[in-house]
Amino acid sequence: MMAWTKKDFPDSMKNLKEDVRNKSIEIANRLLEDGYEEGRAISIAISQAKEWYDNRGGSISADVTHHLIPQEEGWLLKSLEDEYDMAFETKEDAMSEVRKISKEKKIKVMIHDSEGKFQDVY
Repeated sequence: MMAWTKKDFPDSMKNLKEDVRNKSIEIANRLLEDGYEEGRAISIAISQAKEWYDNRGGSISADVTHHLIPQEEGWLLKSLEDEYDMAFETKEDAMSEVRKISKEKKIKVMIHDSEGKFQDVY
């Protein structure tokens, strides 16, 4: 997959405000580099970019060290800094581990809902 640009981007981004679209493109390209499937990358990127815009440019993803994302079966805590990922059967199990890890290390987890859209930051 070739990276999207300000002139060549997914149709689902065409009606976004320019700032939101540009941020969506940036985020989606990063997610693709991290191995996300194209449709999921677009969905997550649009959601994150809208949140970023609502915060008036305050970065919600700059300090994020992990993503908690749904998988076909269960949940995946994906590290953006290390090479490890942790799989869980339930979101509750994953959040329990997030709380435990956050006491030991300084982490910031972007939590996604069951459809992969941005939900919260922990």
